Amino acid sequence: MSGPSSSGQGQRGGQGDPGDLNQYEFSFNYSLPSAEIEPDPAVEDIVESSWSLSESIRNFPEEFGRTYHAYRAGSYAFPNDSIEQERLFLQYNALTRLFEGKLYFAPLSAENPPRLVLDVATGTGDWAIQMGDEFPQSQIVATDLSPIQPEDVPPNVSFFVEDSSEPWEFSQSYDYIHTRVTSGCWASFEEQIAKQAFENLQPGGWFESQEFDSVIACDDGTLDPGSALVRWFHDMALAGDICNRPTVMSHTLREIYERVGFVDVQEQIFKMPTNGWPKDERLKDIGHMWERNFMSGFAGFSFGMFNRAFNRTPEEIEVALVDVRREFSDPRIHAYLPIWVVWGRKPHPNE
Repeated sequence: MSGPSSSGQGQRGGQGDPGDLNQYEFSFNYSLPSAEIEPDPAVEDIVESSWSLSESIRNFPEEFGRTYHAYRAGSYAFPNDSIEQERLFLQYNALTRLFEGKLYFAPLSAENPPRLVLDVATGTGDWAIQMGDEFPQSQIVATDLSPIQPEDVPPNVSFFVEDSSEPWEFSQSYDYIHTRVTSGCWASFEEQIAKQAFENLQPGGWFESQEFDSVIACDDGTLDPGSALVRWFHDMALAGDICNRPTVMSHTLREIYERVGFVDVQEQIFKMPTNGWPKDERLKDIGHMWERNFMSGFAGFSFGMFNRAFNRTPEEIEVALVDVRREFSDPRIHAYLPIWVVWGRKPHPNE
């Protein structure tokens, strides 16, 4: 298409309407072929398939009056509904308070921030979002089976629906990889997570796990070994083994890290009180948070695992939970859950 002519044809006159296209002369110098461009139906299929996938992973199946993840349905035994999301927020805050505000224990620094960070089984994404705020120059990638993360997040935080028990297919290596509270998620933490973390880290990168088990402890004899509370934790451990989703593995994390090949492996163990029984005001407050966390979570923890492992009905489970909840909240029982934090470094090739 030619523009206005140099002889003045097509130039806009001083009195003409600036929106009047008749003041311009247009000439088309090319004739277009009559054949139409044929669209590729495969592209339309891809778009339609993507929409279907997006809809399908949000079509959460319902069981026991709760909703569960749709992607790889059944591979994770715990719910993902609003009740569970609120509980996860309680859990996150209680652990962060217990850790005195620390999001990580590996030697990361603002002066030399990690370029790429991976959060495995992110849940509602609270940890990933806080890391994005703390390291605005880093890229935070977080994965989970459920798309239950908020949309309003820092620009350097991305969430993806993935099954991290499957082979990881990342195009880049990470500088730091993190897990928090994933007992009961994996058939083998060592094979599915630790080894893949090692393979997907840059040399010199760090892997860190903040975990607890289906284990309850007491140092002063106030927890009856035959109590409903001890029995519940025992049953949860047994159910995890039956379902091939072990809920007792945190105490072996240091050994796992070292077997996989990590060096400079460190371990720190915290005690999380079950309720407000500690004299220390900080621990008392944290214990109250943890109590609310478990009061909200006992049913969701129990329904899927106990039904699959022992064929118990929701009614039977709820009846048994009455005494479990009462004992968990009893300040005369000075029980706690050990929390393991383990971190290690991938060595350089010349080490």
